[in-house]
Amino acid sequence: MSVQDEALTVMVQNALAADRRISGHPIVVRVAQGEVFLKGVVDTHEQRDLAVLVAKGTAGVRHVVADELRTREADQ
Repeated sequence: MSVQDEALTVMVQNALAADRRISGHPIVVRVAQGEVFLKGVVDTHEQRDLAVLVAKGTAGVRHVVADELRTREADQ
């Protein structure tokens, strides 16, 4: 992982933590060459979409992949 990817990881993690609608959910952030991968569980589809939007809104993010970001709604 490059220094830029490490910095971007921290920026996305901080952005997710700063949004009270999704903070506290176990979302793992991994970055590779500006591409962000989100993994974890949120309560609703809206929170999943919001996590993607927050990540996309972070400067330096080229693309967001949330295939492994599940919702509890889907599990029920």
